Amino acid sequence: MKASHYMALFYAAMVAVPLLFAAETISIYLNYLKMSAVLDVLTAIGLAVYCALGFAEVYSQRNGKANSLLHGIVVSAGKRERVRKKAGQTVGINLKRFSMEERRLESSTYAVKANRFTTVLDALISIKSEQDSTLAVRYSCRMGICGSCGVVINGKPSLACETPLMENARNGRVEIEPMRAHPLLKDLVTDFDDFFAKHKEIHPGLYRKNEKEQSITKSVYPQSKEERDMYLPFSYCIMCGLCQDACPVANSNKEFAGPQALSQVYRYAMDSRDQMGAKRLNLANSLEGAWGCEFAGACSEVCPKGVDPAAAIQSLKFRMFRENASEKEGSDDE
Repeated sequence: MKASHYMALFYAAMVAVPLLFAAETISIYLNYLKMSAVLDVLTAIGLAVYCALGFAEVYSQRNGKANSLLHGIVVSAGKRERVRKKAGQTVGINLKRFSMEERRLESSTYAVKANRFTTVLDALISIKSEQDSTLAVRYSCRMGICGSCGVVINGKPSLACETPLMENARNGRVEIEPMRAHPLLKDLVTDFDDFFAKHKEIHPGLYRKNEKEQSITKSVYPQSKEERDMYLPFSYCIMCGLCQDACPVANSNKEFAGPQALSQVYRYAMDSRDQMGAKRLNLANSLEGAWGCEFAGACSEVCPKGVDPAAAIQSLKFRMFRENASEKEGSDDE
């Protein structure tokens, strides 16, 4: 028997015997004679095992044999260390870097030591600090909150800090390139000026008819749970730009507002505290807005926060259609 198994059985018996004694006492008190007889047998077996293993433990320690608890701990620690060393391996990184001088993507290959906890961002930082200091990569929080480290990994827009390196290695290699829906600056860094400008155009903030109200009011804007749930899932956007990069329309039509901006139009339109009304919907009521969406669903697939921009845009279309229908009915009645 292995030392670790030996000691596990010893301590299991040590815990089981008092529990059996307690159960037997309760059964006697409740006059469950048959159960008491069974527990008598189990307690006797537990005591026998406990005593036998205890004597064996003392004997093994006196004779220096490998059955003691200390030996079991040492053996287990050695196994864990071997597993840890075996888990580490070299992963090839194929980088497609944008060259400012050549104005095109150039391929570079690196080898990085990795284990099962290494992320793609860890690998990129390792390359920059140990192999190639000229590599340009953008990151900040390293925990999936800031959205700065978006790149394309094996053809899919992803956050480098949330992508395990070894799990995404194909034949020991990982392909990394900059996002294509944003203007390229250098290596893996892209320009987000246009992305932020489109976000700003939808007025991403609560609008109140009384502009001074938000600064002078001493009350709050109460919301029910149902009202909050209407917009909350779409408020988790971290503006990482992955949805924009995955969107086939945004990649072919630079005038398209994009899934990020459109999902935020819906987020504020559904907020009961917002008073912009129809003007809010008009921000997306065009071919460059919600009606330009072809519902490919790629934006929702790559979103690291589960915002589901595709669902938001389709819901936005439905709400605009309903508002337009209501206006038409009103004009016909007149």
